[in-house]
This record gives sequence, structure tokens and C-alpha cells, in this order.
Amino acid sequence: MKHLLALVAAFTFITGFASAAETANKSCPISGKPVDAAQKSTFSKTVALCCNKCKAQFDASPKAYLSNILAAHSGQCPLSKKSISSPVNVTYKREVSFCCADCKAEFDAAPEKHIKNVR
Repeated sequence: MKHLLALVAAFTFITGFASAAETANKSCPISGKPVDAAQKSTFSKTVALCCNKCKAQFDASPKAYLSNILAAHSGQCPLSKKSISSPVNVTYKREVSFCCADCKAEFDAAPEKHIKNVR
């Protein structure tokens, strides 16, 4: 039994370690080349939504609303297009990996231009 528990603990540690080292995307959004896990950046954008119903929709599938988030206009909910009277803030956040420091720098200079290319 001790050996089984030790084996399970070791497997959990190894698989947890492996998943922590994985990248969010497999190809560079700038060049299309395979990524280097050491070259990372985080894209983050906070917007106001009109209500908790829209927040629940966003929370269920944030990637589905990326275009809406990028095109958000002040005072208008990017999901429902209704006016915002009592804002409910959400943040779209994504870790992005790149093939090299040059591509990372290009992304960091204009992240909203390139975030749609992250696969």
C-alpha cells in the first residue's frame, strides 16, 4: 500500500509539473513557428458588461467573446450591445508563447493587433 501511495504521489507530481510547463499555444502568433516556452507574455483586457447574465456567458466561454471584447465601446456592453448603467467588470486574460524574443517584442508593442492569431 505504501508503494502504491508513493507511486500515485510521484505521478501526481510529475504530471502536475509537466502541465505547468506546457504553453497556452503551440505556434507563434507572429511567425507561425513552434514556440519556445521561455518566451511568454500575458494579454489582459478588462471591460464592463451590462449585467451578471452577460458575465455568466463570458465566464462560460471567454474565448468566444474575444472579438466583442476587442471591439468594446465605452458605455455599451460588448456582449448584449445594451447601455451599461451598473457595470459588471470582466477581464479577458491569456498567456501567449512565442518562438523568439523579437516576436514577443512585436506582440507586446501591439497585443490587440495579434491576440486573434493565438491558436
